[in-house]
Amino acid sequence: MAWITFDDYKDKYQHIKLERDEDGILLVTFHTDGSDVVWGVGVHDNVSSLWDDISRDRGNRVVIITGAGDTFIDKEAPIDNKNWVTPEIWLGLHHDAKRLVLGHLDIEVPMIAAVNGPARYHNEQALLCDIVIASEDAVFADHAHFSQGNIPGDGMQIIWPLVIGLNRGRYFHLTGQEITAQQAYEWGAVNEVVPKDQVVARAYELARMLAAKPTLTLRSTRMLMVNELKKTMNDAVSHGMMTEGLVAMGEGWNPTPLTGPELAAGVKTPA
Repeated sequence: MAWITFDDYKDKYQHIKLERDEDGILLVTFHTDGSDVVWGVGVHDNVSSLWDDISRDRGNRVVIITGAGDTFIDKEAPIDNKNWVTPEIWLGLHHDAKRLVLGHLDIEVPMIAAVNGPARYHNEQALLCDIVIASEDAVFADHAHFSQGNIPGDGMQIIWPLVIGLNRGRYFHLTGQEITAQQAYEWGAVNEVVPKDQVVARAYELARMLAAKPTLTLRSTRMLMVNELKKTMNDAVSHGMMTEGLVAMGEGWNPTPLTGPELAAGVKTPA
């Protein structure tokens, strides 16, 4: 591996703000023009490359990820052409989607998700972290796949059934269910629920505790904890993205995706 320094990539990304303190705690903030991130091809490309850069920088001791504005990842760029996917385009998306997950898991220091608000798109980026802190107004859903006529093949099909249970996970994907922060906590997807203005601060409290550990202990523990998940994701994401691409090229995505209340006659989280 070719090691790099923070200066090599700290200003590299259009949709990611990077800040690192003297303790080696790296804060990663997803954004679009400084506010709530709007997920699209540009963000997808940024994040998939970012994880590889972070993993090659030995100055990082703990990584915190969060969103700008009031949301974690809750907006997606509209798709104007239902049949925009071609085999050539999908080759690039397939590669980047694997790095979104496998690159994330290749980072050899603890990761903390500070979910600062609703996360209805790509919330696997939070759930792949070792610790998940959510704001009281956070909402989790998967509005990027089945509700738009495609399949959750990019790791979502693994991580949600893994953290909340097989039957709950399948129901979650098939119905477009929205899960509150408290429900996510009760089901095991979230470790703590805190007031919105305390999410990042609480993540830093935990990060400082972790960063104080010896380097070898810190890195080796992270590697041990994600080893089985990495093996599962390596097979699942590659196969899942190939299947997702076939569906996308054959059926296309709905250019006006449905949202929670419109899905499955308005399926909501059961009491």
